[in-house]
Amino acid sequence: MESLEQQLKQFEEDIFAGKDIDITEFYELKKALLDITLSGHVVEDHSDLLELHGILENMLDRRHNELMNKRLNLLTIWSTIFLPLSFYTGLWGMNFDDVPLITDDNGFWVFLGLSVVTIGGMWIYFKKNKWI
Repeated sequence: MESLEQQLKQFEEDIFAGKDIDITEFYELKKALLDITLSGHVVEDHSDLLELHGILENMLDRRHNELMNKRLNLLTIWSTIFLPLSFYTGLWGMNFDDVPLITDDNGFWVFLGLSVVTIGGMWIYFKKNKWI
């Protein structure tokens, strides 16, 4: 039992320190705790350890959910930044002579400036709202 308690305490320290833990070992520990509890040798310490394991499991789930949310947030921001650029290239990439600035000598530079201003404006907006 002391070995299980030591393992659980080590997992607790690692989780609070923000270290990566081996999920397989974490759930093997839970299985061992459940096996002892279900075998009829219920000791008060085992139920406390099982409860602590559940709390740590919830903490791990929250940490993984937070990481996933941060990644999705970043992906959404980058997609939002590149959406107008795709529109600009689609508009200026048409094979018509009537597209504004397509035959102008400065058309490329206007397109480039518009793209940079769009990216800069969106970047500033996202920074101002603390999304990045």
